[in-house]
Amino acid sequence: MILEKRTCHRCQSANIVKNGKNTSGTQTFKCKDCGCCRVLDTRQKGRQLDAEGVRRAYVERQSLRGTAGIFGVSHPVILGLLKKSAVASPV
Repeated sequence: MILEKRTCHRCQSANIVKNGKNTSGTQTFKCKDCGCCRVLDTRQKGRQLDAEGVRRAYVERQSLRGTAGIFGVSHPVILGLLKKSAVASPV
């Protein structure tokens, strides 16, 4: 049997115990030192968007929602990415 060494994300203590499951069924843990309760292994991965591809699609007269549909994200994500790249309107 292989045991993984788990540590608290807040205080880096190894003094943690299982603390039930959340509503999605994922195991939660509680640190006995700082009292922090959370899931240690998240399954959510950050999506890497091609910022240049998003900008090109928008500049080529693609609508905001159309661009969001192509890249599979919501339109506020596309809007935020465009604001970061300082492209407010097509040239």
